[in-house]
This record gives sequence, C-alpha cells and structure tokens, in this order.
Amino acid sequence: MQMTKEESDRIRIVKSIAIVLVVFLHAYTTEVNFENGSQTVILPEWLRLLEVGVSQVMARCGVPIFFLLSAVLLFRAEHTYKDVIWKKTRTLLVPYLIWNTFWIVVFLILQSLPFTAAYFSGNNTPILQCSVWEWFGLYGIGREYPQCYPLWFMRDLMAVILLFLSIRKAADKSPQAAFCIGLFSILCPFSFYGKTALGWFLVGAAVVKKRISIYFFDRYSMGEVGALYCCCVAAALFCDNLVTRDIAMLFGIVFWLRLSKEIYIRKTMRRIFLKFSEWVFMIYVLHELSLSSLRKICFRLFPKSPLCCFLEYLLIPVVVMAGCILAGTVLKKHLPGLYRIVTGER
Repeated sequence: MQMTKEESDRIRIVKSIAIVLVVFLHAYTTEVNFENGSQTVILPEWLRLLEVGVSQVMARCGVPIFFLLSAVLLFRAEHTYKDVIWKKTRTLLVPYLIWNTFWIVVFLILQSLPFTAAYFSGNNTPILQCSVWEWFGLYGIGREYPQCYPLWFMRDLMAVILLFLSIRKAADKSPQAAFCIGLFSILCPFSFYGKTALGWFLVGAAVVKKRISIYFFDRYSMGEVGALYCCCVAAALFCDNLVTRDIAMLFGIVFWLRLSKEIYIRKTMRRIFLKFSEWVFMIYVLHELSLSSLRKICFRLFPKSPLCCFLEYLLIPVVVMAGCILAGTVLKKHLPGLYRIVTGER
C-alpha cells in the first residue's frame, strides 16, 4: 500500500512521542547502584505517584509503539525475504554491534579510573573481569539485556524478523487469528524469549492485511479518547495490577496515535515534532546509560529534598535528550559517513 505524506509525517510524530516516553520510562528508579552497594531513593507520596503514573503507566506504551510501527512499515513494504534480511543487517545488526561495543568500551574505561569507578561499576561484574560467557552476555546472548540495556529492542526485532515470512503467511491466511494470537502473546502473564516482539509483529501484520491505517482512530474525538485514556491511567495507578496496566498501555497507543492528528494539523507543532524525529535513533542508543550515570552524579551532589527530586526527574531526561541531539548533530556534520553507518543509514 502506498503511504501518503500525512501518514508518513504522523508516523514520525508518533515516533517522536514514543522516544520521549521511553526516556521517561528509564527515568524512574527506586534505587541507585554504586560500587559499594545500592542506595534507596525515598520520595514523598505525591512525587512517587507522579513518577509511577508517568514512567510506569503512561510511558509503558513507548516500546510497544516502536514494535507496532516497525511491523506495520515492514509488512506494508512487501519486500522479499532476502531483501528484508539484507536491509535489516545494515539498519539493525551493524548499529547494534557498534553501539553495544561503544558502551562496553566506555564502561571499561570509566570502571578503570579511580575517580569514576564508583559511578560505573554497580553490582555487575567489572568488564575486565568478565568470563568469555559473560562477554557474550554483554551483547545480549544468553542474557536478558545487553550492556546497553535499550538495545534489547533491536535484538528482539532482529530475531522476530527472521520469522518474517511465517508471520506474513499467518496474517494472510487469517488476520483475525493472527491479531488475537499476537494480542494474547503481548498480554499473557508468562514470559518467553521475544514474546513482545512476536506479539506486536503478529498484530502489525494483521493490521496491514486488514488495511487499517493511522487514520482509523480519527473518527473519535480527541476529548473522548483523552477522557477514556485518563480513566485507564487512573485505574492503573490506583488499582495497580497487570490487567489495569495492560489496558492503560493499549489505550495509550490509541491516544498517542489519535493525538498525532492534532499535532499534524498545527503546522508549527508539526515542524517541531518532525525535526525532533530526525534524532530519535541517536536518543535511543545514547540516552539510557547517560541517564543512569547523570542520575548517580546528581544523587551524590544534590540534597534529596522533594523539590530537588522533582526537578531531577523532570530535567535530567530533558538534558540527556538535548545532549543526544547535540552529539548527533556534531557527528552528522563532521563525520557524515560514520553517522550513516552508526544510525543504520537512517
């Protein structure tokens, strides 16, 4: 299916929203790990509710949005299996290896310096002391997360893309069944390797087969969708369980997709979000370890008053995203060839 200019722009807008949600998802913490142990973060109740509401309820739909959009864009393109594997090698595998290696080297250096070791050692085995098997684990092989934690998304995305043909055939045969199985995989309480990626790819393939586009939710008013989403967030916050959080996550996806229309029709906001979308990948690969490191420094330097904790929660993600954009701008300007490689030619 040919994608319209509006669809393309709105997908970029939704990606911009999703990366901000992912950053705030990782901004939440209950303890800070240092070389000599962990220190608990004690927050007043109002601030705890705010952080849980934003980071643990609203932001939980950030990663699912990326999985869903990745699936929809892949299945709409109608590439051959060979083309898909070759393209994803350049856009996923190569950047995955480069960025994970980059962060391993950064941590190896900082763990070796006396004045930074306490901030970068945590509870894990120091990199220089890792066994061969632990080195595989640093790349996410045999371990739940790679050294650069957010890269688990790329790893699982690469794994599920290997099943591209099977997923497409399943959706072609019965999109309703593919959608239901995918949704069950996403929401089921038990865990298995790659279940989130597999679930959203089944849903995405079914959505493409049924020709459902981003315009689907425009039939509902922003007020209706917003009110329903607020109720879901409140339910997940005050009746905290897996069911209410999953419902909030699903309606969160609907809310942000619908909001993209309101942003798109406002030209100034559209330009801002589209410009921001150019740096989504750089924020993705650079934000988490920068975020945790800056949080540790602030934990040591500033008092733990409610006001300081509140400002840190709001401002550290903003500073980190600005730093990621600055790093991307410098790299793109001065080393454009390297920039294309490390971003998967995005």
